[in-house]
Amino acid sequence: MMKYALALALLGAPFAAEAQTAATGPVSVEIVSTGQVSVAAQRYRISVTLTAKGKDEAAAGAVLAANKARLTQALAALGIGEAKGEIGTTNSLMGLISTFAGTKSKPSFSLETLDEDSEETPQSTATETLGFDAPTRAVIESAKAPIEANGGKLDDDVLPLLNDYVGPIRQAKAAAIRKAQGEADAYAATLGLKRSAIVKVSEKQDPTAGALALIGDLVSIVAPKKDGELDKVNVNASLVVEFQLNR
Repeated sequence: MMKYALALALLGAPFAAEAQTAATGPVSVEIVSTGQVSVAAQRYRISVTLTAKGKDEAAAGAVLAANKARLTQALAALGIGEAKGEIGTTNSLMGLISTFAGTKSKPSFSLETLDEDSEETPQSTATETLGFDAPTRAVIESAKAPIEANGGKLDDDVLPLLNDYVGPIRQAKAAAIRKAQGEADAYAATLGLKRSAIVKVSEKQDPTAGALALIGDLVSIVAPKKDGELDKVNVNASLVVEFQLNR
């Protein structure tokens, strides 16, 4: 008799679990979702380090300023202008990098250290790192000659950027909402309910979620890319979407 009672209890267990999972509704579900779109680059950020020497800081600074003026003019002839920091938004890591890189730089100075028995006069060295925006990746190759001719060194890293991030960010937000809808449907199916409405959409997140979103942006920038992805900009948007689930 005990065996039959145990078998009946085991057979009834799945139905009990299902009854506990089902909900009568309404149920509110809050989902953190990130959307991403890949957009063709519209400009390319390059970094140039200029170095000049002189008998003192004033002399080195003057040489550096002259080299900078000549270089800026030579690059302008190629369609390469000074870095633009105003991109319309700074709510992503890409936007922050572009803004910081577009800020005005200042030269730094150092004095050569010579041996005690050296008869040479120590010189002052002036160094400044400049940011420029090139319209295409191909024109960057043409910029190397004037950069080197004016005491500059071109950084190997090239950062693809957009001129306008507003449209792509909105597309990424739409993708985030679609992804959140899929997750809400999964919750609804588990609870025996249906997704009825979006109650709230928020761009505000707790510090942990925000940090994870920035890390995702950073990984997308520094991760190795295939040839076809070199001229693409990944734009991310992270949202908190609240749904109501009903019968």
